[in-house]
Amino acid sequence: MRVLVWILVWVVIVAVSALYLWGTVRTAWKSARRLGTELADAEERLSAVREQVDRLGEANEQLELAVFADPTTIARERRTTRESLRRESREQRRRGLPTWARHVDS
Repeated sequence: MRVLVWILVWVVIVAVSALYLWGTVRTAWKSARRLGTELADAEERLSAVREQVDRLGEANEQLELAVFADPTTIARERRTTRESLRRESREQRRRGLPTWARHVDS
């Protein structure tokens, strides 16, 4: 009788251990599947970004370097860019002012 009880105790211990291992393996399997899905999504996003970078790289290759361009043309472009940036900055500053602080004539 005593041997039967010890065998039963060992069977219970093995069964509980097997259930614990099964749960752990199952959780690990689910995590691995989720990781695979995330990696596939990340790979798709990365390929889309690489395509955009390639397109932008092709567009940038068509530009002429300022070193090889006509200095007067570059100076003119620089002046117009500065003027437009100043205009935008003034406009943004004006829009940001409260109504009581704005000029009446503008």
